[in-house]
Amino acid sequence: MTPRRLRQFLALIEHAHFGRAAKALGVSQPALSKSIQALESELGVTLFDRRTEGVVLTAFGQLLREKSQRLLMAEEDLRRDIALLAGGDIGALKVALGPYPSVTSGYASLARLHARYPHIKVTTHVAGWREVAHQVATGAVDLGIAEISTLLGREEFTCELVGEHVGRLFCRPGHPLLSKRRSLTLVQTLDYPWVASRLPLRLASHLLPATLGCAGAYDALTGDFVPAIEIDVPMQIVRFVESSNALAMGNLSTFEQEILAGELVPLPIHDLALRTRYGFIYLKERSLPPAVELYMKEVRAVEEEICQRESFLAAMRME
Repeated sequence: MTPRRLRQFLALIEHAHFGRAAKALGVSQPALSKSIQALESELGVTLFDRRTEGVVLTAFGQLLREKSQRLLMAEEDLRRDIALLAGGDIGALKVALGPYPSVTSGYASLARLHARYPHIKVTTHVAGWREVAHQVATGAVDLGIAEISTLLGREEFTCELVGEHVGRLFCRPGHPLLSKRRSLTLVQTLDYPWVASRLPLRLASHLLPATLGCAGAYDALTGDFVPAIEIDVPMQIVRFVESSNALAMGNLSTFEQEILAGELVPLPIHDLALRTRYGFIYLKERSLPPAVELYMKEVRAVEEEICQRESFLAAMRME
């Protein structure tokens, strides 16, 4: 059961036909057929049902598919770690970031890491927390940073809390709600569209009422809160708010420059209890390359600075 045979096995699954799989692999069809037969002989089971139109996985084949991907990932990690140790290099970084972590500590930490190690290769994606978890689970990235509350208990993941921030609503100066500053409630904000990334069920169920008004709607399948204006890049939220009565969701560090410039105003809502909990997500059985561990160290340092800064901004608001 060699890595080469496992890769051929996965290719046959992908193409569902010996001829197409052999062409994609650059081998002859008889050679591929012989290799799969040898694999089946070694395991003592039939992995594929052969049919005229192609092949179909058996129950044994389905089990091997699940295990083979992890075996190949472990082999790849081992070769990578040996090469890095031999070459004295920190390697490459592949990370997926949730929308809000990307604009708080995610990209800032990448910049710091690159400044320290200019030759590092970085691949990063911004996506919703479900897609971040999927990319980690499939091995597309080494590390994810996203909301972890819904992932706790998933056996395949290690989750480490790294950022806990108070969520707030913001509006443009002169917004009608500012006239109700002293008695403003969450229900009153539902008369206006919200601009944000979607909130997972864990946050939405504790934060929002059953009727959402103009603010947004619940996803019928997941229970997520989907804002009226759903956006995956928080730094663009201000563009929607500055010339309308829409309300932006975020934290103080997200919009610090706009707050200090007087372009955005935090709404003093007394019954808004939103606290985001995002953190590191990685596979338990997968070793972390040196670049990832160094990046995680930078993220922790940046998060500590952000927490101190947000405390300062919160104190400024109350004066």
